[in-house]
Amino acid sequence: MVGRKRTIERRRNKRYKAVDGAYAAISPNSHKLGQIIDISMGGLSFKYIDTSNDNDDNGTPEDAVFLSSMGYYVGDLPFKTVSDYEITNAPSFSSMKVRKRHVQFTDLSFKQLFDLDYYLRNNVSEQVEKLTN
Repeated sequence: MVGRKRTIERRRNKRYKAVDGAYAAISPNSHKLGQIIDISMGGLSFKYIDTSNDNDDNGTPEDAVFLSSMGYYVGDLPFKTVSDYEITNAPSFSSMKVRKRHVQFTDLSFKQLFDLDYYLRNNVSEQVEKLTN
């Protein structure tokens, strides 16, 4: 069947929906900050408003992601971007673009894994269902 490959769940870690108020930021000086959609021990996805123009962020390295929510903070998690794209079906009341970024954590230290596990235990609402179509 054509398109069947898309339904195979390739993630090693269970994904969870993040609670309201859970945010991710790419590098402290970046303008890429937004609400976490889902998160696992292996990575996360978040929505953000693209405020950059073509010349913005060129000198800002994107080598770490920072997580925060009410009373919880995990910083400096190394990652690689899996995808980053504009959400075209989002309601737009201005010229700002809403984007969605998926990142995969890379080379986490034992302390970072411990901190991330603690963050997950306190900032998720439910497991995300696997795709079935």
